[in-house]
Amino acid sequence: MKAPCRLALAVTLLLFTSGEAVAAAGGRDEGRAALDKARAAYRAAGAFRETLEATLEFPDGRKEPRVQEYGVSQTGGAFFTLSSNGKMVFRIVARDGRMVGTQINVDGRYAEVPFQGDFAAALRRMGGAQAQLGPPPAVVARLGGDLAAFLDALRFGVLAPLEVVGVRRTEAGDGAALVEVELQAANGQLIVGLDPATDRLREARVTLGDGKQQVRFSGPYRFTPGDPGDALAWPDLAGRTAMQTFAELETAAYPLGQLAPDVILRTMDGGTLRLASLRGSVVVLDFWATWCVPCWTALTHTSELAAWARSSGLPVKVFSVDTLEEVSGPEEQSRRVTGFLRSRKLDLPVLLDDEGKAFAAFHKPGLPSLVIVGKDGKLARYYSGVLEDMTATVRKEVLELAAAPAEPGREER
Repeated sequence: MKAPCRLALAVTLLLFTSGEAVAAAGGRDEGRAALDKARAAYRAAGAFRETLEATLEFPDGRKEPRVQEYGVSQTGGAFFTLSSNGKMVFRIVARDGRMVGTQINVDGRYAEVPFQGDFAAALRRMGGAQAQLGPPPAVVARLGGDLAAFLDALRFGVLAPLEVVGVRRTEAGDGAALVEVELQAANGQLIVGLDPATDRLREARVTLGDGKQQVRFSGPYRFTPGDPGDALAWPDLAGRTAMQTFAELETAAYPLGQLAPDVILRTMDGGTLRLASLRGSVVVLDFWATWCVPCWTALTHTSELAAWARSSGLPVKVFSVDTLEEVSGPEEQSRRVTGFLRSRKLDLPVLLDDEGKAFAAFHKPGLPSLVIVGKDGKLARYYSGVLEDMTATVRKEVLELAAAPAEPGREER
């Protein structure tokens, strides 16, 4: 079963908020100096492995465990894994000039890019902006990253550029001394706790979003010196096809060319819409949820696409499909979506997916994701995550599909 919120959410939301801002006793320079000491500590750490164990808290009250594990060998090889609810979501091994990544439920393919010692650069090529995939700060520092690279890694692939606000000395939950550094981003807040004895990371706490749509994550770091051992072994690639990015892995596995499921979705005014009734038009469906942080970015592009489609005069329909919400019923889902759109100042047509039935019928495409249905009613295009140039890319695809003649004698369902 594919994880419901795309690799982007699974990887990048290893974040949390305590609901309290750090009462910074020190200023920005002191905070940057503390983080630079952490970077230097990892740079000099030799071989190690580190684990970040935390609980992801969604706006609807759900809580899910997330475990990141990563490490570096004496010779500069590195690994990075993510597990969710006890199941490994992805595994990345980088050494000997190669970075290889495997992902859950994609057995026949793997991702591979060159690796020349810069883990963050190789991971950007493998994950890209589309996956919003961020490298572990400890690995970046150990392999020679400077303070700017360390700060960039602390964004976890989803926070906007960070600015150090301040620092203070306090106590961790176990009573041990802790140095807390507060960082602000345009879309949230990060507080990292540093161990004053080792200067390494002890915990991370972040707020993403505002109001009722905040996503939270908290968790401690556990550092273990020594060679990572079998964690750096190559995965079994026998019979698999190499691709470059995680997004390509998922796209290749999506059943393009099949007839789209004939689902019935609710409209915001209480009516219903049957997908089959849109035959003859190109239909763009953006699957999202109010609690899915990467979806917030994708929705801004979908809003632009919807405005373009309305003014184009072409047979094109664009909808955002709200799904996988933990609500008591349709009325609550509608209220939640209305409040969300108002808070984000978004204007776009929304369809409501009761109990995730349409999401399941569309082969669980993940969140966020775009599925484009051709005029013939077949699944024509699929995009996982957040495209860097989403509006331009999807508009080009839609124009090509809108110009294509409908298949003669197509079979109606």
